[in-house]
Amino acid sequence: MWLFYIDESGTGLNQKQTPFFSLTTVAVSAVHWNDLDAQLSALKRTLISWAKPEDVEIKGRDIRRGEKFFKPFDWNQRAQLFNDLAQLIADNPCQILSVRVDKRDLPTYIGAEQDLYRLAFWRLLEEIEILLTHLDQPGMLLVDARSDLHSSVQDRRLVDAYREWNASQTTKTHIVELPWFGFSKFYAGLQLADFTAYLIDFIANEALHSRRSEELHDAFVRLEGKIRVVHIP
Repeated sequence: MWLFYIDESGTGLNQKQTPFFSLTTVAVSAVHWNDLDAQLSALKRTLISWAKPEDVEIKGRDIRRGEKFFKPFDWNQRAQLFNDLAQLIADNPCQILSVRVDKRDLPTYIGAEQDLYRLAFWRLLEEIEILLTHLDQPGMLLVDARSDLHSSVQDRRLVDAYREWNASQTTKTHIVELPWFGFSKFYAGLQLADFTAYLIDFIANEALHSRRSEELHDAFVRLEGKIRVVHIP
């Protein structure tokens, strides 16, 4: 069994700050899940010794900007954390798949946020199914929940998109059950998916500008051999 932790990065359809929207998954064999979780907990204890690992949520945006738990750390410390996290992922037997949508070149009928998400999600599902077929293993999808206590509309749309994709397949897929949803603060895999998605998206967007973060680029290089990026269009 393989676990596919999925998170998004970039901006929505009508947001012009950056041209990209992406979905990224960190895929881990269930056999190795416990090791990955333990290693991330150990890194958190080293980083913030006075808090439980469960108190500290790893988010790429917060680390780079020095927000929340990372506010007391200077840039050199936060840059080192980027590299430590990238090395942790690089040292573990996992794979990374990412679908990057260039919003500038989409057809006009992709006119709503749910259309953009469905497009990226379906393409990611295709890549996941290809990998599982190659491995001859079943897989489960674990997605960072976008709903809250008052509404499940966004997650319902993802379930509907999954059902539609699954119904369109001519053979039985290797994906088990519907996508499972969880709050990233509780799951090491979802936190690593957030970190990886943020890093991949940052590198894509910085290529459009003259500015460059050497520290984040170095972190990305540590992971580059594990990453497969699929482009739309």
